[in-house]
Amino acid sequence: MSSLARLVAAAVVAAAVCTSVASCSSLGLGSDEKSYEFARYGDAPKAGTRSFVLDAWVPSDATEIRAVARRESPGEAVLTFRSAASVADTAGCTALDPVTAAPPLSPDWLPGDMPTTGWNCDDWTVVTDDGTVWAWHG
Repeated sequence: MSSLARLVAAAVVAAAVCTSVASCSSLGLGSDEKSYEFARYGDAPKAGTRSFVLDAWVPSDATEIRAVARRESPGEAVLTFRSAASVADTAGCTALDPVTAAPPLSPDWLPGDMPTTGWNCDDWTVVTDDGTVWAWHG
């Protein structure tokens, strides 16, 4: 095989690798984070081996549920949902004022200015604003 043929073959292989890597990145396959979306509480897992499950403090009327969790460290997650129920009435939640913990992940749906009061629910920090709940742990 001539030098020119080898050079062309190497360029073709390099282009294919670059395209594959770019496709993996755009699909999030190379990312350590996994995103989840559920329309309502009943659609989301509450137990099992998945890297994200809803904790007991999440109210059963939760809708528009979105979460991001680390694949390698499932202890790090961020969650949002809509609910008419008050987190303050949930067993196992205690008031936090001020909230000092910051979310370990930064999905684009987190607000720029988080509420400064909230609750500690199990190992989650939880804040709310007008029916929207944001929570994180890790």
